[in-house]
Amino acid sequence: MCKMLRQIPRRSLQLTRRVQHFSSSPDAQPPSRNFYDDLSQYVKRVLDRSDQLKRYEEHNVFPPNNWAFRNYYLYAQLQLPSKTEIDAVEFLDGAKFACDRVIRAMHSPELMDFASDKAPKPPIADEMEQMFEPTCYQAQFLPRAKRLGLGVSSLELKELDFTGVYLSGVKLERVTRAMLKAEEKLRAVALQAIAEQKQTMKQMRTVGEKQNTAELLSLLSSVQEKLESVEVEPNDDSETFERLQLSTLIRTTQTVEVVSEKTAERITVKSDVKTMMCFESFVTDPQDVDWQIMKMNQFGRVVSHTKD
Repeated sequence: MCKMLRQIPRRSLQLTRRVQHFSSSPDAQPPSRNFYDDLSQYVKRVLDRSDQLKRYEEHNVFPPNNWAFRNYYLYAQLQLPSKTEIDAVEFLDGAKFACDRVIRAMHSPELMDFASDKAPKPPIADEMEQMFEPTCYQAQFLPRAKRLGLGVSSLELKELDFTGVYLSGVKLERVTRAMLKAEEKLRAVALQAIAEQKQTMKQMRTVGEKQNTAELLSLLSSVQEKLESVEVEPNDDSETFERLQLSTLIRTTQTVEVVSEKTAERITVKSDVKTMMCFESFVTDPQDVDWQIMKMNQFGRVVSHTKD
């Protein structure tokens, strides 16, 4: 991820091929000439591309329960990047592809065993690691895959049907190189802390002990010391990058066949699942676009539950 500070890193080929080409200070200062120029250019982009809004509505880009004003706001937010035009229809096509890969990977026996520390790292885990931001992969994706395998001796995803893929949020950030360095350090420290905590918990389960408060405080103190070691160059605050986050709401119907570990019963469960994924990419220039999953949450409702 250190390449992020110089250029946009190339991540997952699977994700990139489908998603890549989409196409305050306390002392108030008077707006600069550049501010008015930027605002004028932004308004021009919003007006010049207004035909896209109708196209987005025709392609059901926005959640069906949105008000018209909310849809226009999301469309206008998409025009914030100064040099890169985002096509929401193409982006959602790529997001659907990415979600399909993630859901199928989560239900693969090889990945569930790896997430539970029962097997070596399979190739599918390497693919997922490239698609996710590292801390999201460690703290959200792998634990979710691990939970799927609890209490079952086997699990198979029989059917996966997409019933809706929507753009639910847009956020543009302008960040400096100094900010990116701080984020990079925080990410490295967080990943190290997660790895150390996993190892500690594994050792304690072996000997039947519990982690005490002193050990947790020691870990937090170590994290703070590492964060304070970020080195910033004098000109790191002068270079600015544009970074875009696009939030998606993806609805699926999933049919999973499991075999209970305790009773050996074969059960088929059909669920309606709502997946919320947040994708992020630098958009300073069009060639920078390379989406990565930053957040992932899922909520499900069982539709049917049958025993074979």
